[in-house]
Amino acid sequence: MAESPVRPLDWRDLPALHRVRSRGLCLHAEVAYTRGPQTLQTALLDMLTPGRLTHTLVAPGLDDETTAIGQILQREPSAPARLVFFGPAEALAQANGARLLDALCQAAGQRGAHNLIADVDEHGPAFECLRAAGFAIYARQRIWRRAPTETPTARRSGSLWRPELAADAAAIQALLANLIPGLVQQVETSPNRPRRGYVYRDDDELRGYLDVERGALGIWLQPYLHPAVETIDPLLAALVREVDHQAGRSLFLCVRSYQGWMSGPLTRFEFEPVSDQAVMVRRLAAAVRATERARRPALEGTPEPTAPIARTGNSRQWSVVSGQQARPGRRLATDHSPLTTKP
Repeated sequence: MAESPVRPLDWRDLPALHRVRSRGLCLHAEVAYTRGPQTLQTALLDMLTPGRLTHTLVAPGLDDETTAIGQILQREPSAPARLVFFGPAEALAQANGARLLDALCQAAGQRGAHNLIADVDEHGPAFECLRAAGFAIYARQRIWRRAPTETPTARRSGSLWRPELAADAAAIQALLANLIPGLVQQVETSPNRPRRGYVYRDDDELRGYLDVERGALGIWLQPYLHPAVETIDPLLAALVREVDHQAGRSLFLCVRSYQGWMSGPLTRFEFEPVSDQAVMVRRLAAAVRATERARRPALEGTPEPTAPIARTGNSRQWSVVSGQQARPGRRLATDHSPLTTKP
């Protein structure tokens, strides 16, 4: 019995969806820590409203146990796609899982994405499976967690951080361009959420940006601090007061390897590391160089005709210039000398 082709999720897959939701992998760290590892809550909406930010595909197997389900997330056209969910986890090492992964990459490319990104635990089995599937490491990150406070933290006036405004867009782009390595910038775009973050200015210069995403289980923080910042402790203290004003939710702070110097200050503010991850990327499109034939320069003036070519021997003689045929024993008419005949 042949396996069915990969297709979008529909009502027939509800039993499989219920079965794999707790056996899969969440490969988008932000979603996993703000909404939980079982990130298929939006899968049912994909059936009702095609064209949503998420797209769920099913690879039917020979039986129910080998059926695999995957989901990608793309926030806007032409933006990088994120591999949000893949389940069951053991399917990554199976042929059915490989078919599903290729179909997810194709679906992301059809939506205009040039890259598919996955956050993977370097010590987990999914790491080697994704490498074999064409994913490469572009960055590394460590996730830090601060436990929720029992009572809400009171905000104070005159905080070092203030909410992002539309007028800060150019300065934020310049800061990110200076901090993020060029190789990573080729893969990931800058935060594109409309004015949800916080900015820090010093002497009218933007020295820090904090990307924030809130979820039911936690608050996700992605900091970008300029090396000119002399001390980070006041900024972290103000950050905790500004963001952690709702009790019951943990703070999760993602620190990329190029900002590893933040580890010491985070420890002093009761943050603890919970995961070391590799940011893996599979390129869906590549630039193709088009070959162009070299153009020959135009000939100047009128070319001179070539000299007449004649055959000798027993064969008939031809004049290339006049095209006349000479009889045997006679000269060509183009030779203006008198005609003679051999005896």
